[in-house]
Amino acid sequence: MRILIGAGVAVRLRFWAAIPLAALGGWLLGLATPQLAWWPMLFVGVAFVLASVWRQRLGVAALAGAAAGAGFWFPVLSWLTLYLGPVPWLGLGVVMAAWYLLMGLAIAAATRGLALLPARPWLRISVVALAVAGLWTLREQLQGFVPYGGFPWGRLAHFVAETPLASLVSWLGFSGLSAVIALACAVPVAVLFERLGAKRASAEASEAPERESAPAGLVSRARVVAIPTAFAVLGTALALALLAVVPVAPVERTGSLRVVAVQGNAKAGIFDDRESGDVLRAHLDATQQVVDRLRAEGERVDVIVWPENSAEFNLPRNPLAEVQIAALARETGAPIVLGSVLQDPDGSYTNSSLVWTGEGDAGVRYDKMHPVPFAEYMPNREFFRALAPDLVDLVQLDYRTGTRSPAIEVPVGETAERIRAGIAICFDIIFDDQAERMVDDGAQVIFAQTNNADFGRTAESAQQLQIARLRAIETGRAVVNISTVGTSAIVAPDGRDLARLEPFTADAMVADVPLMRGETPAIRFGAWICGVWIALGAAGLVGGSALSILARRCAREGA
Repeated sequence: MRILIGAGVAVRLRFWAAIPLAALGGWLLGLATPQLAWWPMLFVGVAFVLASVWRQRLGVAALAGAAAGAGFWFPVLSWLTLYLGPVPWLGLGVVMAAWYLLMGLAIAAATRGLALLPARPWLRISVVALAVAGLWTLREQLQGFVPYGGFPWGRLAHFVAETPLASLVSWLGFSGLSAVIALACAVPVAVLFERLGAKRASAEASEAPERESAPAGLVSRARVVAIPTAFAVLGTALALALLAVVPVAPVERTGSLRVVAVQGNAKAGIFDDRESGDVLRAHLDATQQVVDRLRAEGERVDVIVWPENSAEFNLPRNPLAEVQIAALARETGAPIVLGSVLQDPDGSYTNSSLVWTGEGDAGVRYDKMHPVPFAEYMPNREFFRALAPDLVDLVQLDYRTGTRSPAIEVPVGETAERIRAGIAICFDIIFDDQAERMVDDGAQVIFAQTNNADFGRTAESAQQLQIARLRAIETGRAVVNISTVGTSAIVAPDGRDLARLEPFTADAMVADVPLMRGETPAIRFGAWICGVWIALGAAGLVGGSALSILARRCAREGA
């Protein structure tokens, strides 16, 4: 029995080259984050990571995947060490690097097996590249669910938020955009290894003239792939350039909203030296200043947005705070959408958003749907307490997961006309299901309330704003990203800044924000697009593994 076994299947990087290349690729990928914003390094980094595991032995692929994950995640997540030290940073970094390890194993298995595919080189290249892009997408999806609800941070799409490619997210969604980027990196790598494999096969065929007949696969590979790797790189770059001119998907504009978003520059971090009421007072004072200025200029206000935790603990049971906020809302004639930690009658706690008018509580509430494990609740508390009791005891309250709709009704302006605002509290903004639910429930604008005080002047808040910017483009909704300390910005549905504040200043943004209606293709079909890419990755892994098993069986029979 004969199958197409090309000698090129053995072409792979040596161990001593693969591991450093993988680590370098992960580090270069991290250079695309906002700290340096060298976004072209994204493509170089991904290509290096892919090359390091391409057709690798599984042991080397696992080490290379782990090296790539460590090279990327540990620098990117360095903001975790600011107040909490190295333990949470190491823990999360190891978990995220483990996903890269698994991805490395999957890509190695798929590319080794698919190298045996009985097809023309161009078709084999296409199949392998699509499978690899699908496996990268699969890894991103899995890390967004496991463990403890996942951490969908550091996806490839995030790094192009401020580039011409960002408009694609309105058509493809986050996963679709990540897959396109991964595909653009996989094609040149696939061409390179196909050429190397073909050259080796040709050399082996010429060195064995005495053989009665060469194996079919060997003969098929004797013809070196005609596409130079440089041409593949240029072709991919041209394709990306053409994609970069694709406009943002249109949705219908129904009106506008005069928004004031207040950054109180409050001492809102875990270890900040403050007294009860300081955070609230900072936002009351900053709001009063901007309101006085707008009144002097004859400007109107439709709605005021405060950050996460801006009204501190249990606002409905704090009579003084209730009176102060209601008086301010009454003075402006505009409701205040604010954040407060609430305790329900059953004793459970939620990280919530409320709407306060001149009459007090408007009876509108949203509870955070994605509380952060190890920060807003402690999973497996006894187990982790035995490992790090001091850190675990910092998490005193266990916030429950919200079940209310993330799109709330807000009475705006003096007419009390009601608009629907999508609410995303802090890390809510990074989850795709949150975006889909907000739009499905009728959100016309998104208020992304966050508290970044625990991360100081690190790159965390800028990384989060990248995601919020893409979320605006994906949903076709303006996003009011307001933080206690920054980075705060109001982002238009096409990704432009309508207003922005300097971090660590007490100030307010004022902008006319468009109200939108309808679904972008990303919201309507994004889950299906993601599913197709995952299916391609899974099919490539299964098919490649089957071809490898078949090749080994035939080799044993031939022996």
